[in-house]
Amino acid sequence: MTTTQSRLPAGPFPRHRAGLRSVAVFSQKGGSGKSTVAIHLAVMASRGHRVLLVDADPQGTVAAWGASRTRPAPMIVRADPTNLVEVITSAQRENFEIVVVDCPPHAVAGTAALLRLVDHVITPVQPTMPDIAATKSTVAMVTAAGKPISFVINRAPPRAAEVVQAREALSPLGPVSPITLGDRRAYARALTDNLAVSECARGDDKAVAEVLRYWIWLDGHFLEVDTWQRRRAA
Repeated sequence: MTTTQSRLPAGPFPRHRAGLRSVAVFSQKGGSGKSTVAIHLAVMASRGHRVLLVDADPQGTVAAWGASRTRPAPMIVRADPTNLVEVITSAQRENFEIVVVDCPPHAVAGTAALLRLVDHVITPVQPTMPDIAATKSTVAMVTAAGKPISFVINRAPPRAAEVVQAREALSPLGPVSPITLGDRRAYARALTDNLAVSECARGDDKAVAEVLRYWIWLDGHFLEVDTWQRRRAA
């Protein structure tokens, strides 16, 4: 079995909780593309870190993607939102550095507890009115859990005014990534082959580049959050 290859360098990921950082990809709006975002972040992170990708969504999209996958990283496990604490504890014991959780698309039993366990919440949002409106309930849950949230505009059409409007609407609710993830066929094609775009021999360079740039932005954003939390606790 060969190790995962990629054509672009990955940025560093700040260490946290004895080497472990946990990130939930969560949205209460179905069809936001959260599973695609979770998969691509986990694959990019696995280039330089031990990554555990957790499928906590009853739909099982991540698990189905990984079922026939021949590459060893990231490691993929199924979990129920109510037993995620055991999964994270095991991940820390086995020296994983990053845990990416694909959450259920709606608030099911255990979702609130799941959000309290992770370090950060990422919410993909399509640049449409229904998707933006649905973020309010997502933000309410994350705020109640006491966790930081950030947004990434996903499935964005090129050079569309809707993207600018979406960013303006989301900014009062939390940090919005300046990097958008485009509405590209490359993502679906890669997933069909049990890959991410960065693993395809002839992948879409624009798709690979935007995932990498988003990853680098997250790196800096997480570091800012860590610094702010340490200062607040001092």
